[in-house]
Amino acid sequence: MYGSAPPALRVLTSADAAAYNAFLSEGVLAHPDTLRISPGDIARAPFKTEGGAEGCTFAACADDGTWLGVVTVEREAGREKRRHIAWIYRMYVARSASGRGIGRALLQAALGRARELPGVTKVNLTVAAHNERAVALYESAGFREFAREPDAFRDEVPRTELSMTCVL
Repeated sequence: MYGSAPPALRVLTSADAAAYNAFLSEGVLAHPDTLRISPGDIARAPFKTEGGAEGCTFAACADDGTWLGVVTVEREAGREKRRHIAWIYRMYVARSASGRGIGRALLQAALGRARELPGVTKVNLTVAAHNERAVALYESAGFREFAREPDAFRDEVPRTELSMTCVL
């Protein structure tokens, strides 16, 4: 799992935006078949990292400060009737950190934050259907598939995406 100690997790701030977008771009380049965003998407519209009352972004870091993984969790915005739902976005663990429990630690932090959001009763996410390790991780945390979209995004071939939900 982690080795001797769990990874250090921290909530990102606006000062982390450039590093976050660079890290995520590296992930997209390394795994174009599992993330539905492209480096061009990130360059055109970089993601913000400042958290707030409705969610935040976590980074898992090694002792030397190297980023190992990231995840964002936030309440669904814009629709009053859907404020009971939080979403997990852009979960990515660096290949060098794979298999060490980083994803599980990030997922647990995101679910913990979702539980702190008043009125949130479930968390949704999407995942590439062929990403069996990620699907297994989400299922082990209580997520269940509720929809499947063929040809949801394309890299070299059309990819199927699963929508999953976890009741808190």
